[in-house]
Amino acid sequence: MKIIYLILDAISYEDSWLSNNNFMPNLKNFSLKAKNFHNHFSVTHNTRGNLASMFYGASSSLTKVMGRKQSFRDSNLKTLQKILGENNYFTSYIGTQPLFQNEKPNDDLDFTECIYLSPSMSDFYINAENFNNYLYKKLEYIKDNSLLFLHYTDCHEPYETPDNKLDKKEFPNIYKFHHRISNLLYRIPRKILKNYFHPHSIIKKYNTFKKYPELKKLCNDPFGPIGNPERYSSFYETAWENKSFYEEYKKMMHITLKYQDKQLANMLNFIKEKHAKDTLIFISSDHGNNGTLSPTYLKEYGRLSEKSTHIPLSILSFDDNLSNKLKLNCDFYTPTSHTNFRNTILSLIKDKNFQFYNNSLFDENLNNEFVLSEVNDERFDYGECVLRNNNKKINLRITKSDDPNTLKLIKKEDVLNNISDHDYDLYKNFKSKYNLSIN
Repeated sequence: MKIIYLILDAISYEDSWLSNNNFMPNLKNFSLKAKNFHNHFSVTHNTRGNLASMFYGASSSLTKVMGRKQSFRDSNLKTLQKILGENNYFTSYIGTQPLFQNEKPNDDLDFTECIYLSPSMSDFYINAENFNNYLYKKLEYIKDNSLLFLHYTDCHEPYETPDNKLDKKEFPNIYKFHHRISNLLYRIPRKILKNYFHPHSIIKKYNTFKKYPELKKLCNDPFGPIGNPERYSSFYETAWENKSFYEEYKKMMHITLKYQDKQLANMLNFIKEKHAKDTLIFISSDHGNNGTLSPTYLKEYGRLSEKSTHIPLSILSFDDNLSNKLKLNCDFYTPTSHTNFRNTILSLIKDKNFQFYNNSLFDENLNNEFVLSEVNDERFDYGECVLRNNNKKINLRITKSDDPNTLKLIKKEDVLNNISDHDYDLYKNFKSKYNLSIN
């Protein structure tokens, strides 16, 4: 079997093909014959923590990855890709976002191949069209028995897709901000100087393109285009303070969704033409959209709000036999999580050693007691742990820390917010079993 996971960075459920027909109409059409998960949650608000959950089948307190400060190797658990490799599966990660933060140099994270096309999606953004053109050549031939992660970053702020044009009629407030006197006389010339004439930038571009030989033709605007107002100071502060400005900013995000949708349709049609037989496709985001969440919103609702963690997931196949076998043509509303991915893949392996795995996304009786999201970081106001199921949401807040062990089993006396004894006991009972089932 060929398994392809399209990771779409930073798309919330409410903005996705599963919720709003206007933003991503192509994926909506593809999803009509897919298994769609309407209550799927990320385990945290950032990329690394969520990829760790897919690799290890657990949340932050067990993978020990809360973000960029921790290594994927800290958990001492066995990765999904290592198990697959031991069972003659080819595994690959190809991303426009690197995963090498706090990892040993040249660590392939147990993938057969691990390809980073850019060192920074902010400084050297690769749009989906260019990424697709690279992938078409790379994926002309896909090995049988393979798992591929393809990581798109178009919907992550700053919103700089080729379709994001600063039109005066569509964006009157942002247009006015971008063309204010201080920008025209100072910041825009300074940015042109920095981008094209500053020795440090020239050296950085030279060294980066030398290290990443494909990048020069994949990245259209190193350090971002001159015409993007997000690159200028006080843009975000203005968005949080001015409602009309904020609505235009959200409209910029919606353009990226439509652009991403259009390019993903091209990729899915390519897969349908070249690799339809015995191929399974996962389409989801790593986490929700954080770019339009103001500091005030984050302080009140936390970093594990519905907007940050409620995300879309669709599983489809262009192979009718496989689709019928896995009963993909349906909608699923029971809460699920990125932690279910590992067991789902292992359940597809025919080896009898893996048949004991439950919690597969293909199990019609799948019923997670709770789905779990966790995060902590010294930069934040507090750490968080959130449990969700169809009937309940329990939110614990604790003192900020960079130590993942603070999330392992939170003591009642360490909880900063008000929580009932009943809810705390639910949390404690679930978390104790959750820890024991993994360790």
